Amino acid sequence: MSVPVCADCFKGTLRGDVIPTGHEDVVHGLPTYIAAPEPGIKPLGTVVLITDAFGWSLRNTRALADSYARRVPCNVYVPDFMDGKAIPLSFITAFESKPNPDTPWILHTLVKTWNIIKAVPVFLLWLYRTRPSVGWPRVRSFISAVRTTPTENGELPKVGVAGFCWGGLYAVGLTNTQNPKNWVSLGERKTPLIDCAFTAHPSMLKLPRHIHEVELPLSLANGENDSFMKRAQMEETMRILEEKNKSTREVEGDNIPDKYEVVVYPGAKHGFAFRGDREDPLQKERGDQSEDQAVRWFSRWFSI
Repeated sequence: MSVPVCADCFKGTLRGDVIPTGHEDVVHGLPTYIAAPEPGIKPLGTVVLITDAFGWSLRNTRALADSYARRVPCNVYVPDFMDGKAIPLSFITAFESKPNPDTPWILHTLVKTWNIIKAVPVFLLWLYRTRPSVGWPRVRSFISAVRTTPTENGELPKVGVAGFCWGGLYAVGLTNTQNPKNWVSLGERKTPLIDCAFTAHPSMLKLPRHIHEVELPLSLANGENDSFMKRAQMEETMRILEEKNKSTREVEGDNIPDKYEVVVYPGAKHGFAFRGDREDPLQKERGDQSEDQAVRWFSRWFSI
């Protein structure tokens, strides 16, 4: 599918109501934000969070990682897969700036229009710098190292990915076990890089092909007014994944949990999962609901 310049990719609210509780370190060669469960709580697995265009330093993203770590519970890594080339955080405030009552409407409109014009070359340069041919080797290398590194008790971890917007392409793509690049060797046997995936408002997917290729457990959250995955595409995605669930039940029985789910959130737009306005009751509710969806998903598949 084509990649439009999506205004919602730049919009959102910078959270000021949270203080990240994790820490930064270099993990498997990449600068990484690390969140862990409460002391004394054993993690069920490890989630690699693949961010949106604003990258690993966005406070909203780190707050979400902290919440996953506490609630699943699990270890969470938020690596800098963009090599320091994320969209500047200043774009959020530029696009969401509210008019001063003393500022003429036409002047405010001109300023916002100018911000959009300025964003286009930045967005296009970012697309080039973070194109899939650059991103995929970094993502696979990092997750392969996570998968093959024993935990403190000597066990190999369960691994999940959570991908948002830009990261959604990788979250969905890693569920394709027909791709030999999505496997890693563990001694004499091979295993998929991940056990399960969650994605919210994914972008740059080739639909419906990428959905047809899904094989590992996938949970998808999307707003009904998403700018990348339109309603017709969402309906087709839901149909394809439900057919996959039906086929699985026919083979493995009705007692196993569905491997695929899609939740569409009324009134939600692209970016709602963690860039929504927390002072808006509806946006806050939709963000919290998508977080609950991810927590349930990882808790379920890490426990199997």
